[in-house]
Amino acid sequence: MSKIGYFLLVGFILSLSFGDISLASTFLEVEKITIGEDTINIKSTQLIEVAIKNRGKNDISVVVKLVITLPNHNIITFGKKRIKAKAQTISYALIPYWIDKKRSGDYTIGTKVFSLKGKLLAKHNKDQEQFFFANDPSRKRQLPRTRGEKIKKKQMILMDDAQTQKVPLIQFEPADLLWQEVRFINKVSVLRGESANIRLILQNNGGDIASNVKYSLYWYFVHRPKRKLRFFNDEIKVIAPGEKKVLEIPITIPDDEQKGKYQVLAIVDEGNEIKEANTKNNQSKAVKNMIFSDIALIMPADNHSFAEDGLYFFEWRSNKYNQFKVEISADPSFLVEDSTFRIPKGDGDEGWTSSTSVKPLQGEMMPGLATGILESNNTDHLYWRVIARNSKGEITASESRKFFISLNAN
Repeated sequence: MSKIGYFLLVGFILSLSFGDISLASTFLEVEKITIGEDTINIKSTQLIEVAIKNRGKNDISVVVKLVITLPNHNIITFGKKRIKAKAQTISYALIPYWIDKKRSGDYTIGTKVFSLKGKLLAKHNKDQEQFFFANDPSRKRQLPRTRGEKIKKKQMILMDDAQTQKVPLIQFEPADLLWQEVRFINKVSVLRGESANIRLILQNNGGDIASNVKYSLYWYFVHRPKRKLRFFNDEIKVIAPGEKKVLEIPITIPDDEQKGKYQVLAIVDEGNEIKEANTKNNQSKAVKNMIFSDIALIMPADNHSFAEDGLYFFEWRSNKYNQFKVEISADPSFLVEDSTFRIPKGDGDEGWTSSTSVKPLQGEMMPGLATGILESNNTDHLYWRVIARNSKGEITASESRKFFISLNAN
């Protein structure tokens, strides 16, 4: 052998060796490929599950793709399932594959596993390939083609005109529906008669598809949790394993709903119609209570901290009232007169403003009166609320919020 031929041969062997080392160094390997049905009608969804073994000590985020040989012998890659391959265990990726009406025949299924940056980390071997036959019921007496010993005798079934016999090969882990998020968007206080939006994130954390998923939303006054009112219900047609559905639901608070703090409760599959791995996580409350009121406080937010020599600003909204004053107190009930003052200052009509915000100038009231109340009550926080009246002279009050003043060092 010539020197050139020798070096070419060595280079070829090394390239093969380093290719194997590259895959092996990821500690990932394809453990198994499983298909849902070995014979299935066209215009149906075949479920394909890929089991990935991670022998390493760290979790790895990967993308799983199918390598599919079609009935016309063309080879395609399909799907882009992102999963976390957990350390020292086997993780699963379930990929639904829709069979087109024009593609009856037999299919070969393999897989490749990539990093999030597109590097090949693992792939199937020939012994792991799976096969299924896609039947067209409009054609008579179809027979799957045999590929060696791979297709078992039970796959060799005659198809009649009416339907395809189905031979389930696996039992997938059931679906598991859970709420990842239930919260109001952008608003904490909602005026009665006003619209608001609720964001929901529902995830299928199980191993099988969930179909015709019904869910409902309830609200209840926090002091009467047993009196729940269902104000919305809907249905999700399909949610695949690992899939998240992000829903934004518009609602309108009735004019006659009682004022106060409310909680929102989301419930999925209330009638237990879906087989699930865990039914104890089908309910979830909103992250925060919602305030139904005729005066919606905007800022400062609850537990806000003002700098002693900073900018003081109070803002709110109201549709039913047109004159306002801000009350500040160390007493959360605002009943202790010595611990309470009002902005604007004054009696009679002078003590009201038509504006929906006040910006007290730094001086006598803020922080002067405020810090004095802090010291006399030996506390580090105060409360604020808005008193409102309408043209008929009717008066109401908003809920209260806590705030702090960061005193300057002496």
